Amino acid sequence: MDPSLAEGENGGHDGFLQYAEAVQSECVGFIRLHSRFFAVEGWGKDQGQGNRNWYHFEVSGGTHQRQMTCLCPAGAWSCYHKRYYALYEGELQADQVEEGTYPTIILFLKESLDFEGNKAVHLFSVSSSDEAVGISHRAIVKHEGSDRGEGRWRCSVQNKEGPTCPHIQAAQRYMQGNSSVEIGKEPGEGIDITTTKQFSWRSLRAISYLPIAPPKWCMLPHEKDLYPRPRPVREPPTLIPLSAQSSCVCLDGKRTFFDHTRPIIRRNCHIYSLTQAFTTQIELQLCPRCPLERRRYIGPDPRDMGLFNFNNSTIFSHELLNEYISAFSSSETPFEPWVQTIARRYEELPQGIPFVGGGLFRSVWFAYVRLIQFEGDKTCPSCGDYPENVIWDGVSISFGRKHINDELRPPTLVQDKAPERQSRPCPRLEWLRDSNMRKKLRDWLFQGGLGISKEDKDDYQLQLEGCVQRAKSLQLELYPWLHSHSPHLKELFNCRLGYGAVQPDSKKYLYQIAADEITMQAVTRRTLQNLHSFVALPTTDNLQALRGFPALYTVLRLEHSREGRFAKDTIGVARWLYSRAKEVIDTLLTLNYAPLELVKIPTELQTGYTGEFREWEKTGCCYGLPQIRYRPRYPKLPHDNKSDIGKERTGGCRKYYETYSQKRLTGGIMACWCTHSICYGFHCIPLAEGRNDVFSALITRWPKAPSRVVYDFACALGPYCWSREPEFFADTQFVVDGFHAPGHTKCSPAAFLKSYSAVDAELVHINSSAAECGNSGVSRIRKSVSYMVQARAILYCWVFISVWNRLQILNLYKKAGELL
Repeated sequence: MDPSLAEGENGGHDGFLQYAEAVQSECVGFIRLHSRFFAVEGWGKDQGQGNRNWYHFEVSGGTHQRQMTCLCPAGAWSCYHKRYYALYEGELQADQVEEGTYPTIILFLKESLDFEGNKAVHLFSVSSSDEAVGISHRAIVKHEGSDRGEGRWRCSVQNKEGPTCPHIQAAQRYMQGNSSVEIGKEPGEGIDITTTKQFSWRSLRAISYLPIAPPKWCMLPHEKDLYPRPRPVREPPTLIPLSAQSSCVCLDGKRTFFDHTRPIIRRNCHIYSLTQAFTTQIELQLCPRCPLERRRYIGPDPRDMGLFNFNNSTIFSHELLNEYISAFSSSETPFEPWVQTIARRYEELPQGIPFVGGGLFRSVWFAYVRLIQFEGDKTCPSCGDYPENVIWDGVSISFGRKHINDELRPPTLVQDKAPERQSRPCPRLEWLRDSNMRKKLRDWLFQGGLGISKEDKDDYQLQLEGCVQRAKSLQLELYPWLHSHSPHLKELFNCRLGYGAVQPDSKKYLYQIAADEITMQAVTRRTLQNLHSFVALPTTDNLQALRGFPALYTVLRLEHSREGRFAKDTIGVARWLYSRAKEVIDTLLTLNYAPLELVKIPTELQTGYTGEFREWEKTGCCYGLPQIRYRPRYPKLPHDNKSDIGKERTGGCRKYYETYSQKRLTGGIMACWCTHSICYGFHCIPLAEGRNDVFSALITRWPKAPSRVVYDFACALGPYCWSREPEFFADTQFVVDGFHAPGHTKCSPAAFLKSYSAVDAELVHINSSAAECGNSGVSRIRKSVSYMVQARAILYCWVFISVWNRLQILNLYKKAGELL
């Protein structure tokens, strides 16, 4: 053992190194507020973690006459904050000088306090007035309560509380929205920087790096343990020794491994288990790769002991870290309340070591979970690699626009290598081309045709006058217009709807024909082939194949059951429908007939790893299916790859354009599910959810398009896909499930899954499972994710979805064992 290393073991230098590691791991706060002005968290030497007391820290002067001012209790000397700034100045972005005075109010930290996410800790840096200059006039104001300002307030100046403190009054006005200034305009105003926190990938790298087995309760039947699973930690090991796999997390992003020829030292460390903490010894070796002044050490990876070594001084049991996985995947469980629960458990032991703070636990947990081998759980054992029926759901799990960095690469990104496709706009693809006449026909149907309500006798005269007007419109406008398309269509309308009350089944049929929808919404290429077989030989056997066209199927089936035959005009309309649908499909296929080609994706994208990090950890695009294509470029479509934000189009789905044009939803994830509620993957949405998210994910990962796509806005997604890749999506049906149907007031029955499940019992389970996927599942982590930076939000979603899938798969196996 090297004596020189042992001498500093209990000295102040190692205490500072522990503090420096905590700052770099984002376990203790050193937050840049403005230029070279910071809020720094106090450090508890005995506990080895932040003490939740905050102070102001300022650097002034030039390089040769630099002056550091810290208002912490040790600020008059060389405190840890000053030493850290001097050593790590280049990593604090202090060179990014911002002009002007400091904002009067700066909200710099927000942490959730309860399981519902309704209460949080808010920390402010507040100046006594707009005219006051210098950090001596500023105070740290702490608020515990709701975002509206309700709750407990405390000011760092003489620990004042209540409404008499001017710092608290200013912060309250800011939270309640009553400040006299607006955010982001003039110096001296209030700003919120909680969503602009800079993230360091270093915080996700720990001394432990070996793959870790998933928790036993969510192991899949085909998985084998990576190593002998150790027993839960109830007693500490006498020593955590070095081995050939021991390493240092080097500052240059690489690792240096144990060298048995170099000196070894021992020092104390803390092991945190599920019920209490222990002190034991750990073997270390000074890292020869890192700068000597940083004093970084090679340490062991005690995976086989059931331990996770975060930074050689803080070690957690796998059992404890898995306990949080179980908690947050079972119910809505933010970090801070859960940490408080464990801390209270620790307090039951007299003279025990207290549990760590929320910041440290978060850093340890995220570094741990990224090593868990959650692989092979993005595929349903029943549906296979490429399900025939897929459910897409955008969940508004937002981590804030300001958290988005340049590394986020959703499938919608058009890369330089993307192929150019020749698709171009093609208007008037509806069943009936004239939009004005379509509206008149829909209004005529909606108003009840020529029927008069017998129940409302008071308005009989008004109804009679309206009926006369509709009769004129029918004879002078609608009949000639319908006859111009098909004489059988006019006669069918005349017999079924023209004289007397509108019949419900026939009304749905005609309403669908009059809808402002592309014909392929009702008739895909596969349905078109079945329709061709029926009109060629109209039999009851061929009729069964028309369940993919529910409106026509229902009219024909009821007609045959009542009259024992198919009417001549009904068959004539079916032939016209076939002719019109074939014309539309052929037109679209002519515009872009070239097949989509598979491409060779770079190795790092196929393997998923760049260094120690998987590609999806940075890009936010995590699918169990490999990328096989680039998202094409469509130069002849002027608004391709643009966000779905704009004015409502005439006749378009009102729900779709109100959602994205007016509310401007931002952030979240787009997830793909099978009918057994198993997620096949997800990607983060940078700005607003839209059709392009589903389209691009399917194009880049599916060799062949699925038979049916269920999506909230399938009414808009279908035309988007068919206009770009008609050959690829020609056999795909786009439908809205029953859970999301409300609000689609302008969509015809052809857009709703319930129309198809009403005539095809096999589709009932799709409708019921769609609602329980993203909405009742992933949405439970919405509040926790809203406080996270991008990288952590991606990891959090990944862990949740992996655990969700595993439990669903285990449940499938259980049901199969009970039924088979």
